[in-house]
Amino acid sequence: MTDITITRWTKYGHRRGYATAADGAKLGWIDLKTGAVTIEDGADAVAVTAALEAWGGTPAPAATASEPTPEPTWTDLATRRPGQLVREQAAVAWESSKDRSKILAYGARVFNVHTDERAWRVGADGEEAVGARLEKLRDRGWYLLHSVPVGKKDSDIDHVAIGPGGAFTLNTKNHPGGKIWVAKYQMRVNGHVVPYLRNASHEATRASKLLTKAAGFEVSVRSCVVVLTGSIVPEVNIKQMPDDVMVLDRMDVPRWFKKRPAVLTPEQVEAIYAAARRSDTWV
Repeated sequence: MTDITITRWTKYGHRRGYATAADGAKLGWIDLKTGAVTIEDGADAVAVTAALEAWGGTPAPAATASEPTPEPTWTDLATRRPGQLVREQAAVAWESSKDRSKILAYGARVFNVHTDERAWRVGADGEEAVGARLEKLRDRGWYLLHSVPVGKKDSDIDHVAIGPGGAFTLNTKNHPGGKIWVAKYQMRVNGHVVPYLRNASHEATRASKLLTKAAGFEVSVRSCVVVLTGSIVPEVNIKQMPDDVMVLDRMDVPRWFKKRPAVLTPEQVEAIYAAARRSDTWV
């Protein structure tokens, strides 16, 4: 790939070089502050990386034995899988239950007993299902992150979606066979009040503050609760949609996001994603 054009871009406190092909297709970009290169799907990673690094300057020489390579201060969250944290917790709970009694552990699974292990496992199943549906947004200019660790405790945001239609946090709730009731200020599962609306709203507010600080410009984040019931026709009865939380069922994803009007430019989307994929943004 020889016809690669690189354009300098400076905005929102970022300095980058964007690579495009002769036909105008986006190939990737380089962060001139960190030297990190991002390659678009389908692009020739070797050729694009070489062009961007050559344009951006010669990479720093390898550290010598007397100058150890510093440990990275953050990890790239783009590699995390849907439901990763919850699936790990389910595995720990499963091993713990087998250590106590294999007979009871396997019996609980056979008879679908509501144990902690089942709760983690069902939760992971839901996040994986929603994550798979969200992946269909990537060819529409959206970026996705899954199981995003937040703070210093064992908590995460199930999904973060960033695209032309805005930035969203998604909280997945998997209730096989459940009946969901939604009103403006309350949500119930099988007749029991659950704190999903309050938690989702808090999650989005926190994400907005963290992303705004990391990106260097105001980032508005909207919260969503995605409900799975396992039914062909979802048992979700929405009396009135809450003002600050969007309640969706499995079939609404990714359709609802595709229909959002554009509120972010491609440059804003990439700037927000660059901040969101860094683990230190969420601490």
